[in-house]
Amino acid sequence: MRTRGRHPRFAWKCLLACLPLSATAAPQTEPTTALDPLRLISIARGDRELNELSARLLPAMQEQPKAVDSEPARFDTWTALRDGMSFALRRYPQPAVHASLRYYRKHSYAVARTFNEAALYLPYVTRRLIESGLPTELALLPFVESAYDPLAVSPSGAAGLWQITATTADRLGLKRNRWYDGRNDLVRSTDAAISYLIYLNRRFGGDWLLSLAAYNCGEGRVERAILANLTAGKDTDFWALELPPETEAYVPRFLALAQLFRETELAGELRPPARIEPRRLATLELPGQISLSRAAQLADIDYALLKRLNTGLKLDVTPPQGPHRLVLPQQAAQRFVAAVTLAREPIWDPISLDQSMPPAQAL
Repeated sequence: MRTRGRHPRFAWKCLLACLPLSATAAPQTEPTTALDPLRLISIARGDRELNELSARLLPAMQEQPKAVDSEPARFDTWTALRDGMSFALRRYPQPAVHASLRYYRKHSYAVARTFNEAALYLPYVTRRLIESGLPTELALLPFVESAYDPLAVSPSGAAGLWQITATTADRLGLKRNRWYDGRNDLVRSTDAAISYLIYLNRRFGGDWLLSLAAYNCGEGRVERAILANLTAGKDTDFWALELPPETEAYVPRFLALAQLFRETELAGELRPPARIEPRRLATLELPGQISLSRAAQLADIDYALLKRLNTGLKLDVTPPQGPHRLVLPQQAAQRFVAAVTLAREPIWDPISLDQSMPPAQAL
């Protein structure tokens, strides 16, 4: 599997993801067994709610291109995110939260820049959380994980917006091969992260702070810390547990970001300018293989934008065996469908690894 490094421009984003304490730890998981409840969730058997969510997000491939998962025409991401918060609305008078909040305020310019960069993905993630019945402040989690960079790779190999490790990707059913990495796929990685967060929250009795800690260091590590405190007659909330330093910094960092987001004065600085209009996205399920360069021509869309929406395609082409799935702005998706419908030449030509991809500048 090809490994991607961080983009050079990622350096300034580290101000957001790397506070004076340790860097964010990648999720670690326990060995999977035949009765692993996460496996039952990931294959969506015995859980009607998750099965229905998966069906809505990833419809079966059709014989003709079909646009699905369109963003609502008047979806105000900013308002929806703030109005849908729940557990982060509480005030947490913890020194670690205050320290992170001071850091964010001091570097508010970097936070605002990251929010602007995330404007392409944040509306989709927020809407998916609302559809799943989850607190909308979880849309801020990729800021802490990856600064909303879908190509971010941690030193431990966690990848994508949600920084999913290879082990967790396998448990969640995210495909990875020489053509494609589901951890970098906006749609699939968000779907997987939502399933994982639902699982963790159920496992920890609805406690979101414990759930986030488990997302960071693994549910087994958190459960062992809870058991140790129970044995010692101590409290078992997040603040009382002995966890890795990275995790002890991770949850306060998230809570501080949510608090920063709620502050009226700073929220105005963070909100993307009106000229940056959130893009309504659509997913196309195609019947055959296609390169991003060809798709950009058919959709009459900027090649770089199409790549940013389809970062799971490692070679800029859908895998030979599928799925042949593309994410495009809604209007571009409509142009694509029209172009395919009117095309008089084959569209779905198989592409092998030894074929050279048309250069982006040719578009």
